[in-house]
Amino acid sequence: MTREASVVMPASRAFISRGMRQTLANYAYLLPAAVCLGGTVFFPILKSIHMSLYYNVLSRPQDYRFIGLGNYLRMIQDPTFWLTLKNSFVWVVCSVSTQFVLGFLGALILNAGFKGRAFWRTLNLLPWIIPGVVVGLMWEYLYQPNYGPINDILRRVGLLRVPIAWLSEPNFAMASVIFTNIWRGIPFFTIMILAGLQAIPEKIYEAATVDGASVIQRFWHVTLPMLRPIIIVATATRIIWTFNYADLIFVMTNGGPANATQITSSYTLLSAYTDLDFGYAATLSVILLVIMLTFTAFYLKITKGVESVSE
Repeated sequence: MTREASVVMPASRAFISRGMRQTLANYAYLLPAAVCLGGTVFFPILKSIHMSLYYNVLSRPQDYRFIGLGNYLRMIQDPTFWLTLKNSFVWVVCSVSTQFVLGFLGALILNAGFKGRAFWRTLNLLPWIIPGVVVGLMWEYLYQPNYGPINDILRRVGLLRVPIAWLSEPNFAMASVIFTNIWRGIPFFTIMILAGLQAIPEKIYEAATVDGASVIQRFWHVTLPMLRPIIIVATATRIIWTFNYADLIFVMTNGGPANATQITSSYTLLSAYTDLDFGYAATLSVILLVIMLTFTAFYLKITKGVESVSE
């Protein structure tokens, strides 16, 4: 009688561990988004950097050539660029600061209980949901010196004798487009801050009231600290949008008169689609990117640790 020897074979190991397979699967899910992001963001950035190193004027295709940092040297020596950069900071600071203050007041009003609050909340959104081009055309009509409603109203109440060309006078043009941008941007801050106000637990206010805190003290020591993350995020987002926002200026003044309302983003569009100088326009866009990256890095530094509501 023979006894068959039984041989125990070791279990075969998987070529890739389960954890590795899960990791690869996660990256596979992210791959379509990464491809889209690379195609719509990173590739255009690299292409702009590449274009900025060439003399590329579409009306002179025979002069297309590599010039290295020539466009950047031209930009440094361009007085219009420095004027547009100055105008950009005036445009951003005046617009965003006023939008924030008025938006905050609007949020406090809409957060209170009164009849018809839902209607006024809906009405508050209208300036924000109207396309920028339509807003520009609408306010361009309002600012018309001969038949515009603004001049007509001011003359009827006795505040104006001679019509003012709001968009043609260098002393009034920038203030006029900034006022229009303020009108359009107030709802953004109103809605953002209103959402933050409604997220604050009522018990915190009740506890502060029991402790003897006045209305002003509750505002400074409860409302503002709780809204700090939303204020920082909303303000930073709006600054970036406004710095790159050229629709109103492009429609209302086209950067005039005499570049009084020209900002860097509108100057970039003008260089590309009016002067057909895509090399110089790419240089301006690269500088805009550097400025925004610098601001974003500063923003991330000062907002570190305030993404969640402070205790």
